[in-house]
Amino acid sequence: MSCRIHTLAERRRVKANASVDGKMTDSKLLDFVELLGTLKHVERTGWVKMNVAKPETISGHMYRMASMCFLLDDNSNLNRNKRIESCLVHDMAECIVGDITPFCGVPVEEKHRQEVEAMEKLSEMAGPG
Repeated sequence: MSCRIHTLAERRRVKANASVDGKMTDSKLLDFVELLGTLKHVERTGWVKMNVAKPETISGHMYRMASMCFLLDDNSNLNRNKRIESCLVHDMAECIVGDITPFCGVPVEEKHRQEVEAMEKLSEMAGPG
């Protein structure tokens, strides 16, 4: 079984939208949200490779982690909002590069390069902020 690194985004390339006067266009922001929406259809590779029935999706994983951080006791020195933000952002690149696990045979450096490039693209689409 091959690694499931083919996302809907790979089947349907993201349109290259230009900003107008350096400002974010509605079209570009909608493309960003649509691209993130593909994560609700991408099952986590590790679960699939282990033949788990009804595997978790990437977006389900991100949402569950954010929910757990929201519910954690706030007596720690960790900022609750930063924990939640980290959970929501940590797998966003997978809407472009797919869910690459150590068993996919992609060198760590290459996975990191692809994910950085994907996050730069997503940041460009989402605009300043």
